[in-house]
Amino acid sequence: MDADDTYDALKRELVESVGYAGRLEIPVTLVRKIAAFIDEYPDDSMTTYYTQSLLDQFYRKRTKERSIRLFELLSSLLKNKSSLIDLFLRPEGWQRHPVAHEHFDAATIWSAIRDLDDGNGKANYIGDYAHLFTEEVASQAYHAILEMSEPFKTRALGGIYPRMDTPRKAEIVTYLLQQFASGLSEAAYRLKFIFPFMDRASRTRVVAAHLDLPDVREGLIAYLVIRNAAYFERDDAVRLAARARLFESGYYRNRCLLKLAAFLPEGEVEELYERFMAEFNTQPASIPLIHSLYHFAAAIRTLDSNRMISLALEKIASLDDSGNEIYDQAKYGQMMFVIPMLTDVHKEQAYSIAETVKGGYKKGLKAKLKAHFTNNVSFCRILYSPIFY
Repeated sequence: MDADDTYDALKRELVESVGYAGRLEIPVTLVRKIAAFIDEYPDDSMTTYYTQSLLDQFYRKRTKERSIRLFELLSSLLKNKSSLIDLFLRPEGWQRHPVAHEHFDAATIWSAIRDLDDGNGKANYIGDYAHLFTEEVASQAYHAILEMSEPFKTRALGGIYPRMDTPRKAEIVTYLLQQFASGLSEAAYRLKFIFPFMDRASRTRVVAAHLDLPDVREGLIAYLVIRNAAYFERDDAVRLAARARLFESGYYRNRCLLKLAAFLPEGEVEELYERFMAEFNTQPASIPLIHSLYHFAAAIRTLDSNRMISLALEKIASLDDSGNEIYDQAKYGQMMFVIPMLTDVHKEQAYSIAETVKGGYKKGLKAKLKAHFTNNVSFCRILYSPIFY
């Protein structure tokens, strides 16, 4: 039989033994057959879908205890445990199962990750679940990561870093700095993410590498600063500020210096703002320009927030979407970000912009504006247009 036929046979057997009510436990013999089905067709793209369908349809009354029991039983029967990721651990499954991942066995979670082929997915799962690993499991993962190929090894080392002891943390930082010096962009990203977990000496080494190595891109330095400004020692912050003043990108320069404001001479932030506003009034509308305005408004608390938002709306209105695809509407995206900050002062401007948005986005934006201005705040719990620049 192929995967389709096996699925149909399992479904019929489940109907006969469990029914559709979902009140009964799935018999161990059937779980064994489901595990055999997974192991028999590991490369069939429908295997996971069929298995998830079976478990969801006939295990609707899944409690925390049932989920843990099913996880442990399947893991004991599966040869290739990576299927457990699709069935229990993928983000889209979190809402389905009434149990937190912390209640699953950490060693089994690691064995499921270990059975995956090297790739970004495997490396990402190590980072996602490393906080659950015991010391023994974390050690096993570390040794397995050392055998991975690049750039996945670098990504995985960044994910396991917070779970390591001091000597291994030092080994990881040294390795990532070597990869960073070789030009591997993944190393720059990992160093940025693990910076808060480093000791003082390691942080200084990372800052020195960004400033002293040749040809380090402005963006890599900028996002090290933007993400980690709260963790810099004064000497490192002063050196970073000196480098940021030389950036060709005005956006990166302003973002970095605003993040390092506590280490700047008195009055420098205000001077930055004056220069920025002189450019703001003369430069064409762009998303980085609009976002820079928000950052200045957040950094200089004496500025009139209503005026800042009005200026942003003027630039949003000037964005040109004529050459974009219908799904790529810059005005719509920027309005989705700014809506929670609008007051009645901005109502006319906001609705005027909404009238220029294309397609169904116009209707959706007007509905969200109406909800906002009528104090229906529940519509916008998640902002789908964060600042990416």
